[in-house]
Amino acid sequence: MQKAISHRDNFISIASHELKTPVTSLKVYAEILLRQFKNKGDEKTLDYLIKINKQIDKLTALIQDLLNVSRIQKNQMAYRMELCDLNELAKEAVENTQQITDHHKILLKGKIKRKILCDRERISQVIINLLTNAIKYSPLADKIIVTLSQNKKETLIAVSDFGIGISKEHQRKVFDRFYRISDTNGETYPGLGIGLFISQAIVKRHGGEIKIISVAGKGSTFRFNLPFTKKYSKS
Repeated sequence: MQKAISHRDNFISIASHELKTPVTSLKVYAEILLRQFKNKGDEKTLDYLIKINKQIDKLTALIQDLLNVSRIQKNQMAYRMELCDLNELAKEAVENTQQITDHHKILLKGKIKRKILCDRERISQVIINLLTNAIKYSPLADKIIVTLSQNKKETLIAVSDFGIGISKEHQRKVFDRFYRISDTNGETYPGLGIGLFISQAIVKRHGGEIKIISVAGKGSTFRFNLPFTKKYSKS
């Protein structure tokens, strides 16, 4: 069994690296065509190219996630620690994610008064992962709430949705690699099931912990803490 898992991980790592170059080339050519047809005023073709470009972005994000999983497994994930304003970071993550949903209004509440030592890109990745999950698993809801708070020791960031919720049985497994949540009807939602695995690894390396509070059918809150004191771990 362990040998099969090792072979799978090696395949994922190799395939992700091999896919990165051709997808990058596709992105370059798509951008060139977008500029050309924008200048020509061909709105129909331009619309097709915009859709192609968005799908390339999705594929790029999937490949990057797979590469991150491989790096985490090999303890090779790179971190760039710096003093960050989490208010600005969260606002930017909310604004970027808001662009991918017309149905949900993402609300940002609270404030963190102190800067914190963290990897800005990685923590932004955690917030965006939680937001995209909240959008995916609350198809009938119209809002998502991001709450920022702090105490003497740490910052707290919470993402709350009003969707399908997660049963206790699933809560124990949602941070496992490739684990995907299904609703009460057994419907499985799209995705590779690695976003929460990556998020947990990032938060753990910052000396924090990510937790879930959820009731099936009533939504979920994912909350993680980041200590003010330097607790960055290399393992």
